[in-house]
Amino acid sequence: MKRHSLWAVFAATLLLLTACQGPQLGLSLTATVGTEPDVCATESELTLFDGTTHTVYTCYTITNTGDGSVVVHDLSDTLHGIILRDFGYDLAPGASVTTVAAGVTLAAEISATTVNEAVWDGFASGRRAATAEASSTVTLVPPLDYAVAVGTFGGDGNLPTVGAVSGNVIVLGVRDLAGDPLAEPVDVAITVPGAEPFTYVFDPAEALDGVVALILEDFEPVAAGALAELGLSVATIAPTRLAGVAPAAALGGDFTFAFPGQTIVRTVDATAALAVPAVTEATPDAERDAVAVVFTEDADASVAYQLEVFGTGATAPVGFAEDAASGVVVDLSGALAADEAFVVDVVALRGEIDPFEGGGQFDVAEYVYRSPEAAEE
Repeated sequence: MKRHSLWAVFAATLLLLTACQGPQLGLSLTATVGTEPDVCATESELTLFDGTTHTVYTCYTITNTGDGSVVVHDLSDTLHGIILRDFGYDLAPGASVTTVAAGVTLAAEISATTVNEAVWDGFASGRRAATAEASSTVTLVPPLDYAVAVGTFGGDGNLPTVGAVSGNVIVLGVRDLAGDPLAEPVDVAITVPGAEPFTYVFDPAEALDGVVALILEDFEPVAAGALAELGLSVATIAPTRLAGVAPAAALGGDFTFAFPGQTIVRTVDATAALAVPAVTEATPDAERDAVAVVFTEDADASVAYQLEVFGTGATAPVGFAEDAASGVVVDLSGALAADEAFVVDVVALRGEIDPFEGGGQFDVAEYVYRSPEAAEE
């Protein structure tokens, strides 16, 4: 009986202590930052361009996560100092309120990257009942416009010395906000699927209108140099290898580009790679100032073809044509000499290669055909 009485006393004491403790109180705080006054922004991170001072507006949303009301509030942060002190507001369980709704405007002038940390204390029955913390970040980045387009590349030729080439194509764009090319190089950390990140130095001297191409040939990055003509250059510019870059494992996947202050991810669908077109006929006309070219076509009707024909003799006439189907006549700038060797370069292209215009996936396939005379050289 004594043991039973002791347990009864313990249980009664426990019930009394629980009753004295009252409801469980809790708070959850969210910090957001934007550029519009009297608006509670939706994001906790804001990116702005460096070189000027920006007015930003912080908003706090406090939520009562407990089962009792919080009636008095204190709020402070590292950017504004004390914001609320003994602020009376009956925040019921499950309810939320923002500083904007409470009539509090939190404006600050930002001229450097800033992390703003806040603490909200809630009080009930004359004591601090709960505390919540949150932070927001304003990041200032260089005033540059970045753009990236990625895709697949395939190349082949009709000579044993021109082997098959397959890999990825990257077209990088960097320019200032006025749309002008840069004066100084920009380091870009690039990660391709299956390879360690490597740094590519975007040199505006090698770019055309702020754009440069990279070909990851045989899964090894190679720089294509300055773009001669958008839409053709990835296939026609002789690449230069980037030293010390580990080979990638695959054509497809996520490509990550870490620019100063901004990261862009592009995804390549390797199954979308174009079939390499092959020239089956290349016949000069009687005057030898035009060449009719027949080539194999990709099944995708959205593919466009670009053809360049050039002689290899002393005068070396050249011609260029674009069409959506095989059977293209390329007019030359002059007549080929009798038995003059010539080369036909066929590029199949799908997608937008200008990163500032498209920014998605494009695919390029190239076939280089040499006339029988050229093949003998």
